[in-house]
Amino acid sequence: MRFDCVSKFEQHLDKFGQQMPGLPRQEVLLTRLQFMIHKKFNELVNHNLQPYGLNDTVWTALIMIYSSEEKYIYPSDLSQVIVSSRTNVTRLADEMVEKGWIDRTGCASDRRKIILTLTRSGVELIETIIPHQWRLYESIWSEFTGDERKVFDDLQRRLFHKLSQMQVETGHHGETSPDSEPTSARSDNLAISGS
Repeated sequence: MRFDCVSKFEQHLDKFGQQMPGLPRQEVLLTRLQFMIHKKFNELVNHNLQPYGLNDTVWTALIMIYSSEEKYIYPSDLSQVIVSSRTNVTRLADEMVEKGWIDRTGCASDRRKIILTLTRSGVELIETIIPHQWRLYESIWSEFTGDERKVFDDLQRRLFHKLSQMQVETGHHGETSPDSEPTSARSDNLAISGS
């Protein structure tokens, strides 16, 4: 993705604004920039992980399990912390078990629960990748001072909090309303779903 896509989008946005007076130009542009930035982040991070047979979703799941005190986590907790559906977490767990990175076992204290535990192979994989990922993150943000990164942090948290308060419901003809939320999102208590 080239940076000139932003200026091209702005050109079309301005033409659209001429046809549709009242266009909230800055708000539309800021929203579109978020989509563009997210896509570029995914592209860079996934490219960095590709040699290890990973993508960002699997990597984040592994890191969340690694960060747990006993190197294990319940699927429901993983679903919440990586902001992904239970179905997606099940699919991720299947993949990680197949690759030998985690074990999936029953909980001794509650047979209804499943535990996802990192294997030695999973731990070694994470510890091998971490330095490469850290360098990528540092490179991405190297153009900004510590104070600027703090501003980014504050503004992004405010934006995420605002989005979390906005509920979306699909109507009969596919239209959405900011005043309600899908049943699946309510049941998972997640404001934004991911993959």
